[in-house]
Amino acid sequence: MRFQHTALFLLLSTAACAAQGANLDFNLASNAVAVDYTANLTESGLEGDLLYLHHTDKVDIGAAGLDLVGNASPVGSPLIFGVGAKLFYLNPKGGEGSGSALGVGAHVRYTWPDYNRFVLGGQLYYAPNIVSFQNVSHFMLVGVDAGYEVLRNADVYLGYRHVTASFNGSQDVTLDTSFMVGLNLTF
Repeated sequence: MRFQHTALFLLLSTAACAAQGANLDFNLASNAVAVDYTANLTESGLEGDLLYLHHTDKVDIGAAGLDLVGNASPVGSPLIFGVGAKLFYLNPKGGEGSGSALGVGAHVRYTWPDYNRFVLGGQLYYAPNIVSFQNVSHFMLVGVDAGYEVLRNADVYLGYRHVTASFNGSQDVTLDTSFMVGLNLTF
């Protein structure tokens, strides 16, 4: 419980100090909720990211990351791509024990050129055994979404998220498999 309060405090504190070019993503599933705050740190595309995911039956996950983000092709391209790393802290509700993992990965966002209010996105972060610590043996987060920009700085989306980890060398444990509905705000 203390982890939940600390993570929520950090996310809200950071959101209160939002810089130009910040993004707040909030999504809900039947048993899970996630909040992701991203802020531009430099004009060259370096972004900082804070994430908190709570699953009522399985896990609490907090993460902090850095990504380099930009157009995947010439300026003005509808494809925005980011690569980087996130340090995940996992606190499962079972007897597995908590731990952390340094996941490397990427995220992508594509805005349909002819229908520029429709967006597709996805992310993949993976941490093998060599960068997993305490009780975590490896970790993976995968997500995809499709949305509609109701305003130029706000879109609603439907998505799917799958999170797995291995603890103390055991077989993979599914920590979250959710279809979700979300709201993404840019300010």
